[in-house]
Amino acid sequence: MLNIENFDFDLPQHLIAQKPYSNRTSCKLLTVMDAQISDSQFSSLVDILDENTVLVFNNTSVSKARYLFDYNGSQSEIFFIEELDLNTYRVFLRKSSKFKIGQTYQTPDFSFEVLEKPNNTALIRISSASEIADVLSDKGLVPLPPYIKVENPNAYYDDYQTVYASHGHSVAAPTAGLHFDQKLLDKLLAKGVEFSFINLSVGLGTFAPLTDENIEQKKLHEESYTLHESDAEILNRAKRSGKKIIAVGTTSLRCLQSVYDFESQMFVAEESSTDIFIYPPFDNFVVDGLITNFHLPKSSLFLLISAFIGSEMAMKAYLHAIRNEYLFYSFGDACLFMR
Repeated sequence: MLNIENFDFDLPQHLIAQKPYSNRTSCKLLTVMDAQISDSQFSSLVDILDENTVLVFNNTSVSKARYLFDYNGSQSEIFFIEELDLNTYRVFLRKSSKFKIGQTYQTPDFSFEVLEKPNNTALIRISSASEIADVLSDKGLVPLPPYIKVENPNAYYDDYQTVYASHGHSVAAPTAGLHFDQKLLDKLLAKGVEFSFINLSVGLGTFAPLTDENIEQKKLHEESYTLHESDAEILNRAKRSGKKIIAVGTTSLRCLQSVYDFESQMFVAEESSTDIFIYPPFDNFVVDGLITNFHLPKSSLFLLISAFIGSEMAMKAYLHAIRNEYLFYSFGDACLFMR
């Protein structure tokens, strides 16, 4: 039985990053390679990687998912988690008890009916003709993590989006990708590094605390993804030629583990979803490396790291990062872990 207490560590509050780096690539980079830990700057990635490498990015876009409005004289909020059907959405409702199932409510931009309230969320149907995408684009707020204290979340809209984001409806950023700017991407391409892309819609479950149910069922939250044929071919060609495949972010890694067919030993292009939960002991990885941020103690993401490089090395690397004042979480510093 997995003992979550074995994956705990003390994280000083001042190491939780509160704002983005002014230059994306100037953050610190902790590298674990050949069982050795080293420190550098993220921009030095171009000196570490070579033409025998494929980087796999999640090119999802982060939506302005938070909509604030006044209801009966107090501020309320609808947090749009995902679209389930035409005009039907799974949401978080602030002060949910005020909103009754079967009733319709009016905001300045649209009306909505509460259909159900499953598992601390709500299912609502938008009954007006308004396009929610347009409303959120105009009036929505960036869903920054709650530990980032800023008066106007939209001030960090560009910073909380990867430079290669193309489409999607994520409610959290694939934060490992935030460290790349176009200049670094161009340098990597010029050096012969190949790029492949997946598109996985990051949900709030990515950062949710682990539950006993997760551990017992060996499953996490479900997230939808797409891997196109052209990107699958890049990955399969890399496998055949012995190139190193490095996932940029845990979302990319979870997707790649889900699309790999172990019988044919090939990545399969598909549009599907994954609820894969990776934790020690696990050694059936289909990638050679992982670029990621620093994660919460006792979280599913730290368990994934512990499986990837070993629990002892993961703890050693994190304690090294804390001693050396690395910054944690979304706007923090980065790691490169090579198996």
